[in-house]
Amino acid sequence: MQYNQSNMRNIIAVLISLSFSIYACTPDSSKGKNNNNQTSNLDTVYTNVAYGNDAKQVMDIYLPEGRNTASTKTIIIIHGGAWIGGDKSEMAYFVQSIQKKWPEVAIANINYRLANGSSIIHTQISEDLKSAVNYLIDNSVTLGISKDFAMLGASAGAHLSLLYSYKFNTDNHIKAVSNIFGPSHFADWTYYNSFNIFLGGNVKEIFKKYTGVYWDSALYTSLSPYHLVNKDNYIPTITFHSDIDVIVPLYQSQYFVHKLDSLKLSNKYFQYPGQGHGFNDEYNKRCVDSTVSFFKAILQ
Repeated sequence: MQYNQSNMRNIIAVLISLSFSIYACTPDSSKGKNNNNQTSNLDTVYTNVAYGNDAKQVMDIYLPEGRNTASTKTIIIIHGGAWIGGDKSEMAYFVQSIQKKWPEVAIANINYRLANGSSIIHTQISEDLKSAVNYLIDNSVTLGISKDFAMLGASAGAHLSLLYSYKFNTDNHIKAVSNIFGPSHFADWTYYNSFNIFLGGNVKEIFKKYTGVYWDSALYTSLSPYHLVNKDNYIPTITFHSDIDVIVPLYQSQYFVHKLDSLKLSNKYFQYPGQGHGFNDEYNKRCVDSTVSFFKAILQ
């Protein structure tokens, strides 16, 4: 599903609604084997590859022709949906656009377990991201890819990308991250206490589903890329936001980028005028073009 302004209100309503309909994806019963092998203009596409035992612990892997373990980099794509909804199928625009812009790169478009406030919260979601990355590392020779990755996420997926890159990237396999209108300042008391009709009500209820608890300053700070980032854990970051985003306030990215600049950490920031929580075709293209150029400069 392409992120654009004309349908974003309907997207959010669907994602947040309790009647949200999740795309059915059934992984192969044998962990690590692909469920559906098909060919395309690339060499191979594996869909719903299981990296865990849960039905949501699957990813689609797009492998280019002529790949090798020395030079073929991988972009890991993480969908949004307020941590409680969404599906990898919604990131098809980014998959297809990146393929056209950078045909030599591999792509892993992942699903993860969705937060429910109790049995699945931030801990389980972070574990899923670690498991997905480890699957790609452990199978890099079989897949014919290197162990150098970049992450791209949109909205809540951008928060998860930043969080993983700054907190869990202990082996330094993630070399760069693209933050597309993500909530980077998670420990934000003002945002937490706000009411957002586009998110279906009180923001604190969504945060509680993701964290498992209402406001806990220490926990929320530990999940905030803004508070986590420092010179020791930083990896190159590119950020995109718009000036009339009604889901994630613009100041979230402005504060975040200001901190990166104050720490003298190399980064890029693009603020798109007249856009909401999602970009039109022209700005989507600019976002992909800038992300690919940014990743190429770091990974190649």
